[in-house]
Amino acid sequence: MDDKIKVCFDKEYKIRVLDPTKSSRTEDLHNECGNFSEKISSFSEKISNLVSVLEVHANRIDAQKLRAIGLRIDVEREADQRSRQQKALQSLIAEKKAELDRYNLQYQSLERIEAEQKAQLEKMMNHAIG
Repeated sequence: MDDKIKVCFDKEYKIRVLDPTKSSRTEDLHNECGNFSEKISSFSEKISNLVSVLEVHANRIDAQKLRAIGLRIDVEREADQRSRQQKALQSLIAEKKAELDRYNLQYQSLERIEAEQKAQLEKMMNHAIG
């Protein structure tokens, strides 16, 4: 490295301590750093927007998942309810069939009794007439 300080003039005839090429490179680097900083800021803003949009979608998805879980539970509950109701109705049908069988037996018994009474009545009428 050169320990001597060089004094130069730039294009606008201003006195410079750095030589023109280094000064030009430094200025270019400064401009590139500014552009890079702007791009990083823009990128950061876009990422923030993306994250907020994704959070909104994630919240919607979570809400739909919870809704679907609730609906699935309701469907399972409804299926259980229907199964219990079907069993209760089948039990009621069995009870009513048993009751019908009892009534049929009672009816047949009453018909036999009626037939016997009619036969006795006819017998008595035939004896009374004859």
